Amino acid sequence: RISPRSLAPASSLLSHIMTLPLVAALAFALASPPPSRCSTRDALRRTRPASMQFGGLNPFRGKQDGATAFCLTLAFRTADRGPRSLLGQLDSLAADADTSSEDGIAALCADTALLLLRRKQEWLYCCGEAKDHGRDEAALERFDRLAIREAAKFDDRDSSATVDAALAAAGVAAPAGGPPTAAVVCAVGCLAGDREAALGGADFAGSATAMQTALEELAAARAEDALAFELFWVPGDDSEALEMEEVVLDWPQLMPC
Repeated sequence: RISPRSLAPASSLLSHIMTLPLVAALAFALASPPPSRCSTRDALRRTRPASMQFGGLNPFRGKQDGATAFCLTLAFRTADRGPRSLLGQLDSLAADADTSSEDGIAALCADTALLLLRRKQEWLYCCGEAKDHGRDEAALERFDRLAIREAAKFDDRDSSATVDAALAAAGVAAPAGGPPTAAVVCAVGCLAGDREAALGGADFAGSATAMQTALEELAAARAEDALAFELFWVPGDDSEALEMEEVVLDWPQLMPC
C-alpha cells in the first residue's frame, strides 16, 4: 500500500515509470451450445492497455480500469413452455445469438439482462456477486471459475428423469408443451470497469434491488466493455419438470426476493 510519506519526489518517481505496449487479442469459438446453455466464455478474449502500476497498485485507477466478474442467479415458476414463456424466450436467445463478434456478445448480454428485468414480478429467489478486479486478466480468471462452478450444477442434472418418462411408465400421455415447472437462470459475465460499487458490495442474496442494479449494468454495457458472457438455465428439456424443493437444495445460496 502506498502512503503519502512513502512516495518519492516526482522527478525520481517519473524516472521509474514504464510505458507498457498496447495489447489486443481476439479469439473466436464457433461451436454450437446445448439447448440449455449459451456460452461465450471461449468466444471472445480481449485485453486492453495495461495500467501503469506502482508496487502492484495503481493510484491513478479510474472507474473504467480493470473489470468486474458477475454471477447472477434467479429462480422462477413458469406455467407453460410456449414461445412467449421464459423458457421459450431463453431458447430463442440461444438460437439467435452471434458469439463470433464483439457486438453479438454484447447483444446477448444485454438481451438476456433485459429479458430478466422485464420479468422482475416473477422473481421468486435470487442471489449474485459482482467482484471488481484491478486487472482484466484477473477478472476473466474469476469469470472462468464462476462459469465452471455453475456449469457443474447445471450439467450434472439427470435429464432422463423427466415427467414424460414417469407418465409413459404409467401409461399416461404427457401434457402438450410440457408441465408447469420451476426454472433457474444464471448469467455469468465479465464487464470492463468497476461495477461493484454500484451494488454496494460484492455479494448479495435475496435483494431484488441489487439484482436489478446488476442486470441494468449488463444491459447498458457497451460492446467494447462486454469481455465475456455465459448463460445457463434449467429445465432445458420440454418434458423435464423441476420442483422448487430441488432448487433450494441445489442452489442453497438462493434467498426469497
